[in-house]
Amino acid sequence: MTDRRAQGLGTIAVVAAASSWGLWSLSVRPAALPAMTFGFVVFVVMGVVTLPAVLAASPPRWSRRALVLLALNGLFDAANVLTFFAAMQETTVAVAVLTHYLAPVLVAVLAPVVDREHVRGAIPGAVVACMGLTLVLEPWHGHVNVAGAALGAASAVAYAANVFTVKRLVPLIGAARVISYHSFVAAVLMIPFAVGAGVVPGGRALAWTAGGAVVLGALAGVLFVRGLAIIGSSRAAMLAYAEPIVAVLVGALAWDEPVGRLAIVGVVLIVASGAWVARPTR
Repeated sequence: MTDRRAQGLGTIAVVAAASSWGLWSLSVRPAALPAMTFGFVVFVVMGVVTLPAVLAASPPRWSRRALVLLALNGLFDAANVLTFFAAMQETTVAVAVLTHYLAPVLVAVLAPVVDREHVRGAIPGAVVACMGLTLVLEPWHGHVNVAGAALGAASAVAYAANVFTVKRLVPLIGAARVISYHSFVAAVLMIPFAVGAGVVPGGRALAWTAGGAVVLGALAGVLFVRGLAIIGSSRAAMLAYAEPIVAVLVGALAWDEPVGRLAIVGVVLIVASGAWVARPTR
């Protein structure tokens, strides 16, 4: 497979995964569970449903480095989920999502240092995408809760750290093992929070949660980590801006949430910046 075709397939995988994540509200809201309980169930289901793919995968290259990376992967993802959904409970969805999507900017800035990955236009593209996302979400219409914004920013740090971690872990143990094993690690870390929430999910809530975990968690997760391994951290982080675009559209169509007049300009900026940064190199 040529490099250009591989980059193209990696780009498609990342965009498909990120776009599907924008559908999470279709699972979260009908389930009506606390974020801690929902996240715990999602991680358990993701770990279980990807085990068959683990058995069919090629043998892993276990080492102390792989084990440390796996533990960090579970830790960062658990922190990402907890802080992001806590931000959504603390402040408006717009502020929570906007602060969370500072992550691609962090990745673009840190990639040359952490990954020695120099992508043309990554940092300017990330800044333009943030401007576009601001126009789409219009956070100035609501009161900005400092605690909520801080939680969203913390989730961005955890997300960015996970991008760098996953890129190093996938070549060692494979995409399927990364999704399955790190999900169990994250689930164990979330047990105290789930117990503290004091909610036992019913059958209907479990069905909505499990459905989201299988499609939007496990399948999309495998697509994302495979694409990440091909196209690199900066491009993958930039293309993840497809998630908030889809989330805003779902909010408007499924939940009757208003979309501002400047949203179309913001979408154009986000798509243009993502296409610019993701273009294949020679």
